[in-house]
Amino acid sequence: MTSAFTEPQELLLEISPSLQTSCWQESQMYTTPSSRWRAYMNQICLHGFLNWVKAEYVPEASIWHSSPGIPAFWEFVNGTAILLNQKRVVLIPSEAIDDSELEVPQEWVDIPTWAADYYLAVQVTSDGEWVRIWGYITHSELKSLANYDQVDRTYCIDARHLIKDLNAFWITYQFCGTEEMKTEIAPLPELSTVQAENLVQRLGNSSVTFPRLTVPFTTWGVLLENEQWRQRLYQERLRTQFSQVQVNLSRWLEQIYDASWQAIETFVEPNSSSLAFNFRTSSGLNTAVIKRAKLIDLGMEIEAQKVVLLVALIPEANQQVKIRVQLHPASNQPYLPATIKLVLLSDRGEILQQVQARIQDIYVQLKLFDGEVGECFSIQVALDSCQITESFVI
Repeated sequence: MTSAFTEPQELLLEISPSLQTSCWQESQMYTTPSSRWRAYMNQICLHGFLNWVKAEYVPEASIWHSSPGIPAFWEFVNGTAILLNQKRVVLIPSEAIDDSELEVPQEWVDIPTWAADYYLAVQVTSDGEWVRIWGYITHSELKSLANYDQVDRTYCIDARHLIKDLNAFWITYQFCGTEEMKTEIAPLPELSTVQAENLVQRLGNSSVTFPRLTVPFTTWGVLLENEQWRQRLYQERLRTQFSQVQVNLSRWLEQIYDASWQAIETFVEPNSSSLAFNFRTSSGLNTAVIKRAKLIDLGMEIEAQKVVLLVALIPEANQQVKIRVQLHPASNQPYLPATIKLVLLSDRGEILQQVQARIQDIYVQLKLFDGEVGECFSIQVALDSCQITESFVI
């Protein structure tokens, strides 16, 4: 592994292709594209930093919560904890180019048994080849100086409050080993077994994209802190993810459709043909292609947040098919919600295409793409914190 200090004393760690590959393979055991990518970034940071720190400073450094199996908390929250003797350090990775602030999930700050002495800001390059550790802050400083974001449940600290010199971190670690770096943390309330079981069943559905934001933090914190409940929740989400049936597009070619995918005309209001007209004319497809639509409810309890997902197939030779995907407003709404995203994901959760609606867009569409029999992909509709994913196999 190659490592280097840059100015001002930021640490760069080179990640080998073999480590990238193994980390990506391990990350596939998570249930959503976002959790798989989160696990991938965290494993790169974990192995890169741990190998380096053992060789250079603390040979006995170890992973916190190194229980058998994969770390279940990466299914839910970003961050990796490492024990440097008696001190706990949490790495917070991000692929953002902008390093103007550090965002630390509340779990690593306000769960008493999770809180760290130090938080390290880590940037992961988009290709995963380099890990850059560019600053750190203590728990007490984070609690006193950061802004708490109630929407994302993160502590956001401006970069000017972080210490950028990693040499200073090691000096502090070595000579202030007995000094308390944490501020006092309020204990979390108790959770009964019945409550925990109900939460596991409720949040264990993999269609709940952000379980950490679905219930009050005090309740969520207790559930996540308990290793048995945390593993149960992860296993339940894994079970429901793999029990979900993919939409088989080859059956569409035989005119066999899933009940939730209906003819376009089903969604056209009386005296209005705008939906069918837009799909027919804007896509550049002739009337001979197979076209089906599905109502997507983003769960925000207002009609304006319901949209129609449209998919069209053009059969070609040699088991090939061209695919067109569009998103339209539903319930007689004139426009899509601004900032709603339509995303094409590979079978490994990688983003292949995405488009975002602007103000007063009547529809958005992905670029026409090719597929072949047996190939899998997913289409994701995302608005604010809500994501709905439909999985397909050709």
